[in-house]
Amino acid sequence: MKQLSFLFLTMILKKLQISFLLMASFLVITNLHISAQTTINAEDFKNPPNEYRITQYQLTPQTLKKYPEYGIGGVMGFFYSILYPESNKKQYKTNDPAAIGKLVDAANDIDYKVWLADDWGYPSGMAGGRVVAENPDWEVKSLTMLKVSGKGSEFIDFSLPDNLHDIVYAAIYPVNKGTTNLNEGHKIVVDKKHLSSKGLKGDWELRVFARYIRDTLTQGQATIKQFGHAGRYPDLMNREAISRFIANMHAPILAQIEDPANSVEGFYTNEPNLMQTHWQGKTDAPYACAPWSDGLPDAFKKIHDYELHSILPYLFEGQTDTARRARIHYRQAVADLLTDSFSRQIREWCNARGIKSSGHFLLNDYLSMHVQGYGDMMKFVSEFDIPALDIPIPNPDEFRDFSYQQSRFFSSVTSWKKRDKTIMLLDPIIGGYGRSRLSPDLPLLLNSVNMASFHGVNKFTAYLPLKPVKSGSINGHQTRAKGYTPEEYQFFNEYTGRLTQVLQGAQREAGVGLYYPIAMFQGDLLASNQFWPKILKEHEERQKDWDHTEEALLKGDIEYMIVHPEAVAEATIKDGFMNIGYGSYHTLVMPQLDYIPLNVVQQLDRFKKSGGKVIWVDVVPKAEHAKNDEVIKKVLDGALSVSSDKMLAEIHNPSVSEFDLEFSPGTDILNIGRFYKNEKQIYLLINRTQEEITVSIRGKRKKATGKPLNVLDPSTGKIKTVSLSKELIIKGNRALLVIPDKDYLEQSLID
Repeated sequence: MKQLSFLFLTMILKKLQISFLLMASFLVITNLHISAQTTINAEDFKNPPNEYRITQYQLTPQTLKKYPEYGIGGVMGFFYSILYPESNKKQYKTNDPAAIGKLVDAANDIDYKVWLADDWGYPSGMAGGRVVAENPDWEVKSLTMLKVSGKGSEFIDFSLPDNLHDIVYAAIYPVNKGTTNLNEGHKIVVDKKHLSSKGLKGDWELRVFARYIRDTLTQGQATIKQFGHAGRYPDLMNREAISRFIANMHAPILAQIEDPANSVEGFYTNEPNLMQTHWQGKTDAPYACAPWSDGLPDAFKKIHDYELHSILPYLFEGQTDTARRARIHYRQAVADLLTDSFSRQIREWCNARGIKSSGHFLLNDYLSMHVQGYGDMMKFVSEFDIPALDIPIPNPDEFRDFSYQQSRFFSSVTSWKKRDKTIMLLDPIIGGYGRSRLSPDLPLLLNSVNMASFHGVNKFTAYLPLKPVKSGSINGHQTRAKGYTPEEYQFFNEYTGRLTQVLQGAQREAGVGLYYPIAMFQGDLLASNQFWPKILKEHEERQKDWDHTEEALLKGDIEYMIVHPEAVAEATIKDGFMNIGYGSYHTLVMPQLDYIPLNVVQQLDRFKKSGGKVIWVDVVPKAEHAKNDEVIKKVLDGALSVSSDKMLAEIHNPSVSEFDLEFSPGTDILNIGRFYKNEKQIYLLINRTQEEITVSIRGKRKKATGKPLNVLDPSTGKIKTVSLSKELIIKGNRALLVIPDKDYLEQSLID
């Protein structure tokens, strides 16, 4: 997640040479054909090409000498200190920008894939503070609300506190029996920081909506010392500001690279977000804050066809249908503006130069944070070429229950947008570990790679320190790293590269689509002045409902993907299947939805009439827009909901019948991932325990016993054939890949 250049070890070895000699053994397959176009060469599987190995942070002359000995396959370059020596970070001995191109060329010379970090500092988006320095009005701001109560037509004279920037809107509302009538507000003309008006007959309440500059105690200020930046973060919803971010970071880096399209993979962003969260647990911020940008009122009106100002109070209070729907509409506008300004603009800029965009995001395991940081995280991520995430590396007593399934948000976007990679950063810091455990033990790393692969990740990055670091303090943080031997890390890279070599470009064989209930979290989330763990607490029950639904599918061995509302609305429907990107779903699970868009309900109706199945979990919803309530009520007339505990009984034909191999033991011990790649079936078997297990396989086809299965072992790099009756041994924290031979697949299925 963070760049830790001071941690990396330097050691010298020759470039890895990939041999294409054929292995000859009775049990070892020389070439395993995935299709006429795609072949897994036995020597390549044993010694994976660099493109499948881990991409390690830092591109320096030293890392290019040292990383090959550790089996690393690529690098990510952080070049801001070359471009901007005022950062005072001595990562390189030169401030000559030409060094960037020379380093990239040197990496290419040893067959290393190169990613480019997109910013000076962390989180991404600020260009070290240069964007805001160019235009202070681009600095990120929040909307906050102030209240003044009064009675009668007395004169009101109001001025903003000094720590607020300006007034966006103000209205006065009648109060009846202690309740403010927010539907009968009267707009008040305002100056920048002042307003004057008469009161109303009877009790009234003045609501003043003002902008608050986010220049203290945000995530953007938390890393000033570490990276030597100004901590001044721009409004990511402002397209012009992001254009200047690109001009200050992406453009000057790429200008030094002679042939970017053939030299680098692309730019990688690091947790950009709306920057609306108070970043301290000891105190609350002075104001409850919601995202604001000058373009929001127009964007809101274009999407929802009514005025944003009319619902501003509901961003801060209210649990009625009116209030919750208003917040859904508002967060949808935020997500739309942010997605267009940041992720779409950067992708289009990169693609015009023949490279890709990617990056990971903030607190992706919590749906309330999907809203808090992005309005709608899956929508925001969908405009990157390669969806990515970072994930903690849990300790042995934690990883049996750890939420690895957060990876599926991102692999589901990959499937939706018909892309072939999902990247995960193996991050030893996040998850409460800090810098006190920077070198997780090898079994923990292998387990994380296994489980991420099960959920659809097929490319890995890391900044794991290779060199031991004694316990001490770096930048005020307690730090300890035991490092890895070259042999340990070489094995880890080979193991990872073998899995990703098979799984890149593979698609999950999922018949069930799990609907992304982002609107419920949008409707629940109020403007806040609290640190994010406190916000999570307020949404704990709804998050538990989501988690419980997902866990039920996983425990039931149901192959599923998460489907975004926009993906459902745009899907094609035929013969009882909803086709979304690479996915084809015979069942849609709709979890805990109080509200739903009209276009989604209309699609679900077509889907049911075509023969598909819709399962409402716990609730049958109303419309996201009140004007559509009657239409949706009519369409959903007779629809019934089931509890999440009874949901599995409603799912018939949980996987496509062609994937007929069955394995034991059960999902509490063995995870089974089913993928297809160019018409070949791939089963990923993962031992979730730390002890060796025996796996039995049963096939449903006629005359299946004795037919060949290809078994690929990422631990050894060996490919062998076994007969269907043979049991497999999987070591603790390890995986196997099973690919049925065509002789097995050509057998008829038992009715």
